[in-house]
Amino acid sequence: MSDTVGTSNPWEDLPDAPPYVYGADAEPLAQFNRTADDLHKYHLDILPEPFLGRPAANVVLLNLIPGYSGEDEKFHHLDDYFRQVALANLAHREREYPFYFLDPRKKSPGHIWWQRRLRELTDLFGNRLVSRNVLCLEYFPYHSEEFDVATPPVPSQAYNFTLLRDALARDATIIVMRAERQWATAVPELSGKSRYVLNSNQSVYVSRKNCPTGFEAACDRLRAAARAPSPSL
Repeated sequence: MSDTVGTSNPWEDLPDAPPYVYGADAEPLAQFNRTADDLHKYHLDILPEPFLGRPAANVVLLNLIPGYSGEDEKFHHLDDYFRQVALANLAHREREYPFYFLDPRKKSPGHIWWQRRLRELTDLFGNRLVSRNVLCLEYFPYHSEEFDVATPPVPSQAYNFTLLRDALARDATIIVMRAERQWATAVPELSGKSRYVLNSNQSVYVSRKNCPTGFEAACDRLRAAARAPSPSL
């Protein structure tokens, strides 16, 4: 299933119907949402997106939260294909586009957002190669329009911290898109490792201009992947 070690994948135990919450996360999220305003409320009627891509990818992006758009409801509830690939991603199951928002055939809000942010990489290497060799980890796994620093920690976050430790152990290229402080606090090993930070964490494009050395490091990894046999999970 997965080539990680340590904490088991909590997302295999996700309920089949909303609210889509890992069991141990339910109470702290419910308490938070009872008093949160609409901007910061977590939307538990759509599937979480704690990570995107293969867990063994050698380019790892660290982000804050999966965002939220009203359009997300349509894709999560009415698009069977979207639901299938989202669930496959959560279980680390093999598929053509592991980073499924890089599938050029789909146009959900997440597809549009990510294809713009990774455009320079996909223009150079193609959507499929980038999709197979880039992993995004979200600091917090549930959808919200904006992260509230008062958000309580939830147990499922430990799995992403394990995925990051695994990435550090294999010397993956780490690019911090957002939440460097939160990631370094959660995974202190990150502070002792080389990593790249975007020039702007408001306009989080992984590009030559926004992350010159990190972009070139990512390109080196993708060139190596292009020469190697196609990886499997």
